[in-house]
Amino acid sequence: AVVNLDNSVVDLETLQALYENRAQSDELEKIEKHSKASKEKENARSLDKPEQFLYELSLIPNFSERVFCILFQSTFSESICSIRRKLELLQKLCETLKNGSGVMQVLGLVLAFGNYMNGGNRTRGQADGFGLDILPKLKDVKSSDNSRSLLSYIVSYYLRNFDEDAGKEQCIFPLPDPQDLFQASQMKFEDFQKDLRKMKKDLRVCETEAAKVYQLSLEEHLQPFKDSMEQF
Repeated sequence: AVVNLDNSVVDLETLQALYENRAQSDELEKIEKHSKASKEKENARSLDKPEQFLYELSLIPNFSERVFCILFQSTFSESICSIRRKLELLQKLCETLKNGSGVMQVLGLVLAFGNYMNGGNRTRGQADGFGLDILPKLKDVKSSDNSRSLLSYIVSYYLRNFDEDAGKEQCIFPLPDPQDLFQASQMKFEDFQKDLRKMKKDLRVCETEAAKVYQLSLEEHLQPFKDSMEQF
């Protein structure tokens, strides 16, 4: 199944487990040494089942190299797509925050009401902009009778004066989706770079391991592995 790339017999999850539990070179050396010694002695103890299993795994032509390449190939597209989806979400959000008409209108209202409320104060009135750190505080600014916040007033004002579809099914939220914003806020370029560096490193290892299989395998054991890896 490993040589023929037959996942119906040994699925990828099982292959991963086999790869992680394969015999290391020093372990294999001891197993082979014991196996050889057993053949030369009468009544020698045979290998226990786990050691016998590891020994038989090692008899599969270039087992370790093959399985590394198969597993890497199986996860490569998914890993790249995951990074691409995150970056596309981040890019879309940046474009919306920079150019979205709904964002402009909502932030414009915040500035206009802020300027109006500070109109009687020469040192603080008529600002050309505001710090983003004031946005979470809008809910804390209350009306004189304490019945509503500045945030709820801005929302109702927007719906009354800017949104023609307010109250209808086709009404669209004017700002980016909060869940998308939260996801984007957790993203770090360092993480993207780290993931891509690891994929690049593993890709080079995959090329090296595949070359070993081409070089060391018998002709009858080369296909379909060689065609699959070269295409990949």
